[in-house]
Amino acid sequence: MKMLFINSRGHWRNGWLTSPEELRIATGVLRKAGMEVETTEVESVPQLEKVLDEISPDTLLWPNAYYVNAGAGKAVWLNDYIEERQLSFLGSSAKTLRTVLEKDACQAVLRENGLPIPSFTVISRENVSEMAQLLSESDIGFPLVLKPTAESGSVGVVMARHAEEAKWQARQILADFPLSNVIIEEFLPSDDITCGFLQLGEEVMLLPTAYIVKSAAGKTNILSRKERLRPWDDEDKMQPYITDETILEQLKTHIPSIAAALNIQSITRIDGRLDGNGTLRFFDVNGLPALCFPEAVMVKQCFTCFPEYSQMAVFEGLIHTVVHQALLQYDMEAPEAMRRHNLFTMDSSLVIKGEAVEGGIIQQALHHVFSTSKS
Repeated sequence: MKMLFINSRGHWRNGWLTSPEELRIATGVLRKAGMEVETTEVESVPQLEKVLDEISPDTLLWPNAYYVNAGAGKAVWLNDYIEERQLSFLGSSAKTLRTVLEKDACQAVLRENGLPIPSFTVISRENVSEMAQLLSESDIGFPLVLKPTAESGSVGVVMARHAEEAKWQARQILADFPLSNVIIEEFLPSDDITCGFLQLGEEVMLLPTAYIVKSAAGKTNILSRKERLRPWDDEDKMQPYITDETILEQLKTHIPSIAAALNIQSITRIDGRLDGNGTLRFFDVNGLPALCFPEAVMVKQCFTCFPEYSQMAVFEGLIHTVVHQALLQYDMEAPEAMRRHNLFTMDSSLVIKGEAVEGGIIQQALHHVFSTSKS
């Protein structure tokens, strides 16, 4: 079985694997499993089209970026070109990736599906002068959180405690991120809760963890890009398993529904916080969750939920799971090593498992279908 990683010049930062070294580790896992793996980097649409026009039918593509350069400082969606040719690829569609990356569009979908989200409003270049009025008409009080709408990894995320600070921050975001508007959300006074979602065939799995930085306690702070880039030390910055049953029940109820509403394929990581009443509200759905060994949030999450295994064994299980699901999706044969060793064949009392059905997740029976795995 063949796999080709397509990397995009200038767009590594937001990919699944954010550096050539991280890519090397992942490709090593797949070659060890028996796959024939190649990598390429394109820097323009014509280069991408040339690569795609030469793909054989037995090749699974792993697009490692949202965008590819289109000249004149513009970029286009990489997956659009893959889907246009009806090629086999890992991950979600361009439509889904666009929705989850554009935070206001994502929150609108979740709101339409009755899923709990923070109160929010959107500020654009056209209405920034009316920001004070828009905030007064909303139910968002101070402090509040401002984010560029088309970035990931907490890039540009800031907190404002009064109106003048909020107006200055909004104008700064619009200046720094020309492809984004500004989404303003209510501040939620709790530590971050981050839950992984994986699918393999007819099963789905949740990885319920918190994301805690003690020196930036969630009751009064957000986790900015600065905190996100700090290494894990398991003393100040840590990702513990969630034991609170009320939070776990909310994750069981809502995470599969979020994945179904957005048509997520195979994998995502969804972040939220508790409001003052203990309701879990979701504000970020990751279309290309970083899989960098050993520091990425989802990789660390897997270490937390599979504590009886070495880190490399867990990482191999994660990579095998994601690729195996993509191969199943296109009726392609998965290597024996991948079928034998993936997160769904590994033992853990900390993961949550349930059943998947064609076209989405069983919604009506979540409380009956989902249970903590004891296998």
